[in-house]
Amino acid sequence: MAPKVLMVAEKPSIALSIASALSGGRMSTRKGSTDVHEFDGTFQGSYANFKVTSVIGHVLSVDFPPAYQNWEGTDPMDLFEAPVLRSECNPKLTLGGI
Repeated sequence: MAPKVLMVAEKPSIALSIASALSGGRMSTRKGSTDVHEFDGTFQGSYANFKVTSVIGHVLSVDFPPAYQNWEGTDPMDLFEAPVLRSECNPKLTLGGI
């Protein structure tokens, strides 16, 4: 079984450009929440199946904890040492079929 190579670009237009360049224009595209461009090629000297897709919008959100939310009562210098909270922007969104 050929290895599978997944490439995820920041924007749909970049995913299309990468897939077009690497496939020499010989690729198929599956439409969905984000397009998935598929083609066969060589990866590290072996035959491989490539899939190139992208993300849309923000995947993660970052924020400071509630103790740092009062901008009038927080010393901006404290923010350099403050913890950062990370959360999924939309945990219900799934990008199936990749």
